[in-house]
Formats: sequence, structure tokens, C-alpha cells
Amino acid sequence: MMNFKTLNAGIFTLAALISFTACSEDNHAGVLTETESGTTVASIEGLVKNAKGTPVASAKVSLISTDHIAARMAPIKTATTDKSGKYSIDSVAAGDYALQISNTEHTQSGYQTITVEDDKTDWQTLKRETTIEKNASLKFKIDTSFVKGDTLCIAGTLNCIAVSEKDVKAGAVTFNEIPPMEATKVAFIRKADHKVSTQNVKWDFAPGETLEASSTQVAITVSSEAMSYARNLNGKKTLDSMIVPVTLNTGLKNPVLLNDEGDTLVLYKIENDKNSDRYLTVVPSFDVGTYNFTIASSESVRESKQILKAYGETEPGMKIEQNSFWKAFGDNLGISFWITKSNALAPDDTIFVDTRGNESDVAFSIKLGQQPDLLCTEFLKRDSLSADYKTPYFSLIDSSCHKVLDGERHHYSLFIRDNHIVIAIDGNVADSKDFRLSFQTITPFSIGNHKLEDFIIFSLNDSITQIGSGWERLYAWFSTFYAMQK
Repeated sequence: MMNFKTLNAGIFTLAALISFTACSEDNHAGVLTETESGTTVASIEGLVKNAKGTPVASAKVSLISTDHIAARMAPIKTATTDKSGKYSIDSVAAGDYALQISNTEHTQSGYQTITVEDDKTDWQTLKRETTIEKNASLKFKIDTSFVKGDTLCIAGTLNCIAVSEKDVKAGAVTFNEIPPMEATKVAFIRKADHKVSTQNVKWDFAPGETLEASSTQVAITVSSEAMSYARNLNGKKTLDSMIVPVTLNTGLKNPVLLNDEGDTLVLYKIENDKNSDRYLTVVPSFDVGTYNFTIASSESVRESKQILKAYGETEPGMKIEQNSFWKAFGDNLGISFWITKSNALAPDDTIFVDTRGNESDVAFSIKLGQQPDLLCTEFLKRDSLSADYKTPYFSLIDSSCHKVLDGERHHYSLFIRDNHIVIAIDGNVADSKDFRLSFQTITPFSIGNHKLEDFIIFSLNDSITQIGSGWERLYAWFSTFYAMQK
């Protein structure tokens, strides 16, 4: 089971959806009346106001069940507010209900859940006050699996839509007049068999806003190989904050991943991607299995604090600048990339990655070793500047060399935390040691003339690096990271 923590709470004005399958119903009118059961125990007395606190007259009030499907059911009871904005509904049986309210112009609406207790013998009088606000809407992008006549409903509301031929051609349908509310289910009715099925979701509709959503579904698979590393961690069965690649074709602005419980995962767009369909996300914690997500758009670009920069392929001579998250983490930074030895290496073309800049006293450089199959990371200390005080001079303090340039494709990872260095090759830790100097900050990267695939700059939290208590979780993280990347 994928166990989510709360991520980026409150950053979306509207959040969440679920992937739909095509669905329909020939007759979309509310022709079936819900059957009441049990003892009639309550009446509902309500007051409807607008956002300014003024009572709303002639508003329509519908009492529905919390799993109401408007294409198949009529409201259980209805009422209309008087001049004072008041209404009453009598003879309500025990159960869970919702009140959906709309003004006469259908421009504002409200929604409220209500429960009539079933463990009381005395008559219950429930008093409710509801504020109606500007309607929300949902623009839902549909794919080729949708056909004319398919029906999509937000369960527990009066909101349904029948897909038209125009919608199919446009690739999108729009729900209007949605009350500001949180929805927890969607229902779909297939045209072929008219059967109703539902799926848990979590939608938070805000007044006057439109949630743009897509039917595209993304699957993330966690293999037993990937989890085998995490399960060796002192009996713990999960590994936090794993970076996972995602391939996604979408036209949504600022897309995010959402599961059926409403958890959100930020997507980081990979730069220099030839197909422009690759992203990275950070899964909080997971177990073996395949997990399905759907896509919605956020109101603004959200950057993962763990993924600082990512490139599908580096360009020769490029310089990778810092961003605000990068500067904030300072001495906690990692990089990873895929590399294959090129037959076109010039004898003096030795540098792959270099951080020797003017802003730091310590740096590292990834370069060709003295033997042609060695890739070496050298750790350096700045000793002085040139006569013009612009060009720094660095002295070699330590190095770590490994047979990576053997003609095969290898995954190389380097992580620095203060003065500790960890290097992993193909998921296996090849070096882990303390450096004689601490990295107070890590300056921008300069890339040599060699193209590096899937170049990622990232940071890790304390639960992974385990300062002062060993580095086992970090080693397991690198092994799992490699298994997920490949």
C-alpha cells in the first residue's frame, strides 16, 4: 500500500480528480426516487444567506443522499426559501444526506452535509445555516475512449453531464453550476450497459474557480527489487521521499499527480527533454505494487524542494545555475546521471562536471582518470586567486576513482552532506567517507563537452541521511533510486 503523508497542504485552490472510464445513460432525467427506510425521526429547518449575510429568497433546496447520482435519482425532498431565506423539510429518515442549494439565477449555490441520527426515538429538529457563493466549474479533458452519450456525475450532488459529439471533437467537457464544496466520489454510467460504478476522489471546488482536469492516468510501479533494499533497514518496510520518473503527455498547465484519496504529488518538468513528456515526482513512502494517478492543473508552478534541477541530457559547455531551494540546502546536495564512454573523447577533454567557482573554498570535479576506463571525482580546496583576483586556484585534497568508462551504460550518483561523501555506481555504494573540509555551499555546475543523460540535482531530508547514526538509509535510498530510475 502506498502510504501518503500530507504534501504541500493548501497550495492548490482546487485539487484532485480521478481517472474516468467512458460511461453513459440514454435518459439523464431524474426518474428514480430514492426509497426511504427506517423510522422518520427528523425535520430540517434552514436559513440560506449570501456571502454578504443577506437572506436569499426563492432559493431551491434539494435534500439528496451522499451517494446521490443525478442521472439515476431524483432528490429525496425539495423546498424553497421564503422572503426571510428560511425553509423547512419534514419527515426525514435516519441517514447521511446533503443539502444542495441554488439561487433562482443559478449563479450561486451552496452545499452542506447533514446526518440524521438513528439511535434516537425522539423527534429531531435539525437547524442549519448555509451560505451560497459563486458557482465553481470543472473542465475535464477527455480522451478517445469517451463517446457521445457517456455520462459523468459528481456523486452526492446534482451535477451530471452527458458527453456530446461536440465535446468528443473538442476533447473536453465542462461541468457548470458546481457548488463550492468538497466532493468525495465520481460516478460513471457506461452507454453500452447502463451500469453505474463509482470511484473515490477528493475534489475541493472553490467559489468562482474552474478546476481543469484530465482523464489521463499515470501508473507508478514499485518492484520487489526496489523494495528489497528498503526492507533491510532495521525492520522498517518503507523508504521515504523517493524520486521517481514519470512519462506524461498532457496539455494541462502546471500539472500535478493525484490519487483517489486526494493526495497531491508535485511534478518537476525535465529540461532538455527531446520528447517533452518526462517529469520527476517525489513519492513520500511506498510499498510494492502499481499505483494509479490522474492529473489536474495547479494554479501556479510548484517546485519540489527535493528536486533542484533535472535535464534529459546536458549540453556541452552548459552552466547550471542555482535556484532558491538549492541555495537554502547549501551543504546537502546530490547529483546523478547516466553515462556511456564516448569513442570521440579528445586527449585533453577530461572534465565532465566542475564546481570550481568564486563563491566557495571547497569544490569537486568529475573527470576522466589517468586510465581511460576510470571516472574520478576530485575534491579540491581553493588556495588563492590569480593576480587579477578573478580566477581561483584549487589544490587537490582527495579523489575517488572507479571503472565506469568501460563502454557500458552506468548510473553514477554523488551525495555530499557537510563533510561526508557518498558515491554510488549502479545503485551500489562504491565510496563513503569523511572529507577533511566541510562543504558550506555548493556553487553552480559547469558541464564539460560530454553529454550526460538524466542529469538530476537533488537534496535529501534528515530521515534519509541520518546524521550521527550511520548512513544505512542513504545507502538503501541509492539502491532503490537506481532500481526506480532504470
